[in-house]
Amino acid sequence: MMLSTPSHAYDRLSDTGYFQYMAEYELSAPYDTTWFRKLTHFKRGLFLTYSPQYPLWSDGAEKRRWIYLPKRSRINTEDPDNWQFPVGAKIWKEFSFIERGRRIKIETRLLEKQQDGNWLMETYLWDDDQIDANRAPEEGVTDYYALPNNRYYSIPSHHDCQYCHSKAGLERGPQKTPVLGFSALQLSDNRDPDAMHGEPLKNRMVLLSDLEKVRLTTHRMATVPAIPDSEQSPLQRSVFGYLYGNCAHCHNPAGMSEFTTTLSFHHPAQAEFIQENDTYRTALSKSITPYLNPGNSPQQVIDPGNAGGSALLYRMTNETDRYRFTVPGWHHSAGFSVEVGVKMPFTGTNVIDEEAVSRIRQYINDLEPH
Repeated sequence: MMLSTPSHAYDRLSDTGYFQYMAEYELSAPYDTTWFRKLTHFKRGLFLTYSPQYPLWSDGAEKRRWIYLPKRSRINTEDPDNWQFPVGAKIWKEFSFIERGRRIKIETRLLEKQQDGNWLMETYLWDDDQIDANRAPEEGVTDYYALPNNRYYSIPSHHDCQYCHSKAGLERGPQKTPVLGFSALQLSDNRDPDAMHGEPLKNRMVLLSDLEKVRLTTHRMATVPAIPDSEQSPLQRSVFGYLYGNCAHCHNPAGMSEFTTTLSFHHPAQAEFIQENDTYRTALSKSITPYLNPGNSPQQVIDPGNAGGSALLYRMTNETDRYRFTVPGWHHSAGFSVEVGVKMPFTGTNVIDEEAVSRIRQYINDLEPH
C-alpha cells in the first residue's frame, strides 16, 4: 500500500465526482428513518456522511466528511483495526472556518483507492467564490489563512500528509490502511459524550451499526467498540480517545512504536478492558524512548500526579525547541532522519489545542502517584 499523486490526478474538486454525488445524495435520500436502506439502491453506489467521535484537532477548523463506496462493494472488516476498502472508494474531508457568521471553505482533501491498490491523495483549495476548488501544489502552502493571535492555517504538503496517513511516512515494514477517522471505534454507536471537540451526529450520518445492517462490512463486531469509563478517573475515556484520534495514526504498533518499542496510543477495537488500551499500557509511568528524547524533556510520558513532569504535555506545548529524530540502525527503516520541532504533532497544526492541554493536565494531576 502506497500513497501517490499519479499523473492522472484530478485538477479540480469537481473532477472527482464530489458535486455529482452530493446532488444525487440530496435528491435520493429522504429525511426519514428508511433513508439508509433506500440508499442501498443508489445507482452509482453509496455516498455517505459521517463524523468520527474523536476528531483530529486542526487549528479549530470545522469539518465535514463524506465517503463513496462503489455499487455492490463492501469493506473488509475481518481485522477490526485495519479495514480494507474496495477499489474505487473515495473519501473527502472539508475544512472551513466561520467568518462573520459565514462558513468559509478553505480546503477539501481526497483519498481514493486505485486499481493497483495504492491510494491517490490530493488537496483542493476553494476558489474565492466558493463554487469549486483547485488542486493544491505538492509542496503545500504555508500561512494560507489568517487565524487569531497572529497564527496561520497552512495547507500541508504531500509529504506532510504521508506522515499521518502512512504510519509517519515509513514506507517499509507492516502497513495499515491510510484511512483515518472511518473505523470501528470512530463510528461506534457507543459514542463518548465528553469527547474533546466532539461533533454532534446530524441527520443521515452513518454509524457502525448502519454499515453492518446493510452488509457494507464483511464482518460484524462481537462487541460495540468503546474506551472503558473509569469511576476513579472520570477523564480517562475522553483523554485516551483524544490521544487515539490525534496521535495513534503515527504512534501505533505498525508505526512509530515499532522502533520506540513502547509508546503507542492505539485502542484495539475489540478491547473490553482498559488494561488492553495502549495508552494505559505504554504511557502511564513509562519512560520515553531514547530514540525520541529531546534534551529538555521530562523522562516519563505520563507521570501520575505530576502533569508538569510529563513528557506528553511538554511535547504538546513546546513550540520553540527542536531536535534531530533518527530511526535506529536496527530498524527496517534505518537511515531516515529529520530535524523536527519538539511540539507534537510536529506537522498538520500551528495552534496549540488549549482545551486538550487543560483536560489532559487535569487528568494527569488527578492520577494517584505511583
